[in-house]
Amino acid sequence: MTKEITVQGVVVTVAAPYAPGHQITEAEAKALNQVRAENIANNVRKTVTEIINAAGGAEALTDEHKAQIQAAVSERDATYEFTLASVGGGREPIDPLTKECRAVAKAFLAGKLKEKGITQKQYAEQNGEDAFMSKVIEIADHPEIVKVAKKNLATREGLASISL
Repeated sequence: MTKEITVQGVVVTVAAPYAPGHQITEAEAKALNQVRAENIANNVRKTVTEIINAAGGAEALTDEHKAQIQAAVSERDATYEFTLASVGGGREPIDPLTKECRAVAKAFLAGKLKEKGITQKQYAEQNGEDAFMSKVIEIADHPEIVKVAKKNLATREGLASISL
């Protein structure tokens, strides 16, 4: 199996030797554990920052604050699973119209959720980690979304001809 990647704007092909069930080496396990740990840290960064700020800074953290931080990390650690979204997988190079359709759909969906008083994070918690982007991809094909995306692209093309 192969995968296309972009290097300095040039699309090239590399081997994609890993598949579900592949037995991993010690080095591969270390790399996966590192990515997992970084993802967990990213997931709890806001909570940790809030606890640090509430304490009055990192130097003012008490044992209770540190226990709160560890509890937040442990909770995320216990439930963390790699998904295609969490590892940036499943992405294919996409054409400008599809990319714009998704951007419009994302803004539209975020607005609809906000109208209902729901954050993207809450939506993900209720429907699964990949739910928001899955819904974006689903509604990106709606004729009205496509119409707006085409208009946006045409407007940008018109702006490109302006000389400064």
